Amino acid sequence: MQLWDTREKPPAEQHAYWREVVCAAFTPLRPAERDSRDDWRRVGLEGRVESRAFGETNGAEITTCPQIIHHGVDEVRRVDDEVVFLNLMLDGRCVVSQDGRRTMSGPGTFSLVDATRPFSLDYLDPWRTVSFRVPSAAISDVIRANATARTFSAGTGLGAVIADTLRSSWMQAARMSVGETDAVGRAVTSLTAALTQVSPVEALADTTGGDAALRRSIRHHLERHIRFVDTSPAAIARHFAISVRKLHQLYEGEELTFSQTVMRLRVEGCADDLRAEGGGVTMTHLAAKWGFSDLSHLHRAFRHHLGRSPREILADLGARPVPTRRAG
Repeated sequence: MQLWDTREKPPAEQHAYWREVVCAAFTPLRPAERDSRDDWRRVGLEGRVESRAFGETNGAEITTCPQIIHHGVDEVRRVDDEVVFLNLMLDGRCVVSQDGRRTMSGPGTFSLVDATRPFSLDYLDPWRTVSFRVPSAAISDVIRANATARTFSAGTGLGAVIADTLRSSWMQAARMSVGETDAVGRAVTSLTAALTQVSPVEALADTTGGDAALRRSIRHHLERHIRFVDTSPAAIARHFAISVRKLHQLYEGEELTFSQTVMRLRVEGCADDLRAEGGGVTMTHLAAKWGFSDLSHLHRAFRHHLGRSPREILADLGARPVPTRRAG
């Protein structure tokens, strides 16, 4: 494990040290202030990088301030290792640009850039990311040409598997043997090579669309796991590496709050089961299956979110009223 922290240096030396840290841990990069009023030489640049080897790949966690990171023609010429970077955003927002594409990546998403061609990363906020460096030779030309500067959801399908693997591998790295980290490196490489099977979310060229992408990722995650995981605000915020406050802020101005969204999905899932069973299952069973505390809770939720009771839904199907308990 290697660790660099600019706070160990005087403010006047932190910018130069950061450039050396980033270049040593990743690939030739040129960081710049986002705002001309900033002066890193005067106020300093706080940044921290922890890096670990995973066989032929490398993982790192980076935490630092808003900035634009350039990897231009001059930097490409100085590249020693041909690699791609798979970047999982934990905090903050980043506008990723490469090959004429421009997309927004925020918490709950990840993106890919190829160090053999120019790219830029415009971090709009203080940010934290887990980044894996993967040898380009293991990645197809199709992915390197078409998957860069696209945002992938960390909340659904193979994208969720990739994000969970990056996150958990990094968190468990200190407890792994060399053989285990080598196996993780091969797994990350294989998953990166499978990106052709992952559909990116639409490109977001503005600086506000990241919240919409994150809400979609959260919804996808809830739709897949609502019956099987803790859906409390604390648990969901932890899964997407954001604060509970940020989670609730995502739903400000939306039709439903986060808690109402969870309840709506439970009601809709329960109603779908009720229609599919056509009265062949008890409401007590459905209430327990979909996380309702009791039957009165279930009926209130149906009325609030669907405007109808379970019996009225069954009546439309021509089914007999569903019992509340199983016979016997």
